[in-house]
Amino acid sequence: MRGATEGALMTGEGGVLWITGYSGAGKTTIGRKVEARLREQGRATVFLDGDDLRRILAGRWGYERSERLELSKVYFRLCSHLASQGVTVVIAAIAMYEEVYEWMRANIPHAYQVYLRVPEGERRRRDSNGKRVYQQASPPTGVYDEPRNANLVVDNHGAINPDDVARRVAEAYLQDLAGAGGTADHGKHAHWEAFYRKADSVQPPSSFAIEVARSVLGAAARVADIGCGDGRDSAYLRHLGHQVIGVDTAQAAVDFCRRVHAGLGIEFRHGDIRCLEAGPPLDAVYCRFAVHAMTRQEERDLIAGAHALLRTDGALLIECRSVNDPMLRLGEVISPTERIHGHYRRFIVIDELIASLQSAGFRIEKAVESRGLSALGDDDPAVIRVVARK
Repeated sequence: MRGATEGALMTGEGGVLWITGYSGAGKTTIGRKVEARLREQGRATVFLDGDDLRRILAGRWGYERSERLELSKVYFRLCSHLASQGVTVVIAAIAMYEEVYEWMRANIPHAYQVYLRVPEGERRRRDSNGKRVYQQASPPTGVYDEPRNANLVVDNHGAINPDDVARRVAEAYLQDLAGAGGTADHGKHAHWEAFYRKADSVQPPSSFAIEVARSVLGAAARVADIGCGDGRDSAYLRHLGHQVIGVDTAQAAVDFCRRVHAGLGIEFRHGDIRCLEAGPPLDAVYCRFAVHAMTRQEERDLIAGAHALLRTDGALLIECRSVNDPMLRLGEVISPTERIHGHYRRFIVIDELIASLQSAGFRIEKAVESRGLSALGDDDPAVIRVVARK
């Protein structure tokens, strides 16, 4: 088994393996066995049980559908928080709501759902020797949404052995992990496409663009503006005589820039830094207020791509929201540094960013963290500014 999964096992990335099914389906039994198998494979793993979590949370939620749904969301926000720190979370819980599964897939990398399918008669038979849930309540018709798109469905009844089920589940999860099937968009694509489809004006150039143009860029520099948005900084740098390529992952932003900034001689491309692989070396990669809209993996891709594209002594220029920004206290918690408040943001720890840059081969020329650098109206964020040289 190591041959198929060794690469994934060595990454240390977390994930969530959700084992679901109606009461009496065997979730807890299978979940504990799966946890043990994943630990044997070298993964840092924790096991959570829905019944335990309900008791830990002190009975705040009742049993109506709306209350069950809200509690299920709490479960998976907790799972996301743990998984973001490199832990594989095995959770055995019913929580069967399509809304919850969609949130999980959108926000948790390496999320995997297993549905244990067992006929009601068999569930009732098992229940009569245990929790006696079915004697205390009416059948859960209409309370839950039976999974339609589970990653794995297992008929957990008849002659099947729980150890065989656990082995099958653990192997399926690790194979999915090794296949790098665990991206999480956090709703970013839909948000920014909608945002730039409604755009009707361009803001003035940012103070960061003005600063780097004055103190970092030489004459007629070749600059890539990553996450160019409405193109305001691309246009400013172009007016100063620099050769500029604007890049954004939102096609609507690229379309807006091509229309509004037509005639300036700026090339706008749809994609991330990887769309710049061909061409002469760059003098600078400029990235303002885009890194904190990237996942950690997207940040790694940016740094590696910038190092590959820059000429020797070329500059990677970053401005982003810091983990000390007051906005970190707002919104839905995804991880210790990730929030959804209007849209997804990942607040940056300056020491971690510097370490990532240095590990990729950059030397740090300047790194500051402060408020007052990028104030706009009532918003005065705590930001990080970095100038890193190849």
